[in-house]
Amino acid sequence: MMRQPHYETLFVARQPVLDTARNTWGYFHYYRRCMDHTYSEFTDPVQATLSVIQCLPACMDTCALPHKALIHLPGPALMAGVPKALGAGCVLPVLAHDDLLDPDYLEALKGLRAEGYELALDLADPLPPDSPLLDLVNIVILDMRDPAGGPNGLAATARELSARGLTLLAKRVESFEAERLARSLGCTLFAGHFFREPQTLTQRKVSAAETTRMNLLNLLSNPEPPTDRLVAAIEADASVSYRVLGMLNSAHFGLLKKVSSVRQAVLLAGWTQLSAWLRVMVMADMTPSTKARQLLHLSAQRAKFFELLAVASERRDQADCLFLLGLLSLLPAMLDMPMDRVLAKLALDDDMRAGLCGQPGLYAPWLGMAQAIEDTRWDDMAEYALKLSLPTGSVAEAYNASFQWADRLLSALPGAVGRTRP
Repeated sequence: MMRQPHYETLFVARQPVLDTARNTWGYFHYYRRCMDHTYSEFTDPVQATLSVIQCLPACMDTCALPHKALIHLPGPALMAGVPKALGAGCVLPVLAHDDLLDPDYLEALKGLRAEGYELALDLADPLPPDSPLLDLVNIVILDMRDPAGGPNGLAATARELSARGLTLLAKRVESFEAERLARSLGCTLFAGHFFREPQTLTQRKVSAAETTRMNLLNLLSNPEPPTDRLVAAIEADASVSYRVLGMLNSAHFGLLKKVSSVRQAVLLAGWTQLSAWLRVMVMADMTPSTKARQLLHLSAQRAKFFELLAVASERRDQADCLFLLGLLSLLPAMLDMPMDRVLAKLALDDDMRAGLCGQPGLYAPWLGMAQAIEDTRWDDMAEYALKLSLPTGSVAEAYNASFQWADRLLSALPGAVGRTRP
């Protein structure tokens, strides 16, 4: 008989909500419980909500101002005062349009509004103009993939809601065409994976500065490059040298003595920690400012997620390659050019190149699993976890640890482009 674990792994996936400048405005948070690589909903909606709230302190960096944590809260959870566990500055309750509009529920919503909470309404079907919910919410969420009433009904609904002064949030925005449509409807907030796709407007060329960064990234792809070559590559760029010295002298690295040269920094920091930070920093330099923050965070999170799973599944020898796979996986969106053109500048092995180009092979399940989590496709993610023979609970633990790692790393990144929080 297998021994039952004495703990329960809680798994909160988050999906960014971007503003019109494509900066991170907040995050949707979704709860699932990982058990034997399957995912199931709680039959008790209040218990499910409490589980999400329980996990939020683990990612408070994304829940603190100015970011909002959007959580779908059923009527009983709202009436029980669940949002008050974290306060109006953190949680933005998302209401279902079909919750029973009994007097106690409406009074609970009015109470939250009086205490400073904003409320969002996830609109599955058009509401009558006299619905009391429309007088209580600040934000209405519209589904761009499966809109009620089709495109014409969506446009009519958007006009009516905009006329009432409500903020419109478009969810399931899966392409730049969908984003442009959402903008034309008056939406100012967007959730979906459109920002992860390259937007090729011209026949863009890699600049000289980007070529320099690519050369450094190439060097960092080695398990441990010769110190002389690494020092020379860093010293060749004054901006990189300055940030390396600043980073190594910060509390994030916790070195016992101040560093005064690039060579000293490389020797004291240790290759594993320094290379991870350098890779993220190089990626930051190559990312357009309007996309930088979320894409950089997502690529860093993917990298650490894959690395942690490699260790958990006794693939330690693949950890460095999988870290690089995650880090490079969003380069097309960062540089707005096809992956094959991006990879022409990098010396990668055939398996890595095939995986990044979306071809079947050794790395395809890893990228498929990451995208399934980000899109909250839980059944697909479970299938990938089974295919990769990942230990029970390892996906949830690695995912939660990886976004905390990415939060810490990017918050310590000096002068990170596109930062949206102070």
